Amino acid sequence: MSRSCRLLLSFFACFVLGAWPVAAQEGPPPVAVDLSYVLGAGDAVRLDVVGQPDLSGERPIESDGAIQVPYAGRVVVGGYTLDGATEQVTARLRDGYLKNPQVVLTVTKLGSKLVSVSGGVSKQGEYPFTSATLRVSEVIVRSGGLIDPSTPSAQIFRDGAAGRLVLPVDLELIGRGDRAADLELLPGDHVEVPPALQIFVDGQVQKPGTIVFREGMTVTQAVAAAGGASQTALTTRVTLIREERQIPVNLRRIIKGQEADVSLRPGDHVYVPESPI
Repeated sequence: MSRSCRLLLSFFACFVLGAWPVAAQEGPPPVAVDLSYVLGAGDAVRLDVVGQPDLSGERPIESDGAIQVPYAGRVVVGGYTLDGATEQVTARLRDGYLKNPQVVLTVTKLGSKLVSVSGGVSKQGEYPFTSATLRVSEVIVRSGGLIDPSTPSAQIFRDGAAGRLVLPVDLELIGRGDRAADLELLPGDHVEVPPALQIFVDGQVQKPGTIVFREGMTVTQAVAAAGGASQTALTTRVTLIREERQIPVNLRRIIKGQEADVSLRPGDHVYVPESPI
């Protein structure tokens, strides 16, 4: 069945019968996938058959790639795109139950093809394929992007028959649009981005939180990166916390050029207290 036919069929089921929207509210919402996406065990689909509400419902794809279809038994949809899976279900229903079944399949869960990302990205975790291919740049975007945009490289860990492979990834080349450097991932791959070196600034600053550390960064630069000190800040009593040490810093005198600025190290914590007045 062509894409246009499937869209028209979906509209017909929704508009004319009114059964599909109600059923859809009872289960998980559809997941957007590319037409090239190949279904597999661990995914789930919603089956809707126009005029046959008793056949409709969510169907998990089991380990053998099959879903259970009332009156048709087990139908293998794993290894097929949505169009191909729709044709498989349609054929089985036509053979033994319905004269001209109009079948709509939508994906409701992605779990068959996953990659994981860790390290210097905003949202570490697992991410599913939504199309036939998934590249490093795509999964980094989906993980919220690099904490430090200047991170030069990453690694892909891939388990294979010959053991674990480690593939280097040049993030700088990817950022310049080099398609060859933007490697395609395989299900089960793990992308590891080096953790970003960070410092923490809080207290009476405009934007407290973590800041990416740069070599040579100072206390005044860190406070500026945090949006600057607020009007209620006591800048004469800033504290630099480094491991178990607390180092007093007179930010006001530094800004006036009366004292040397203080260099920072990765992991430092700069605290700007509130003025009692």
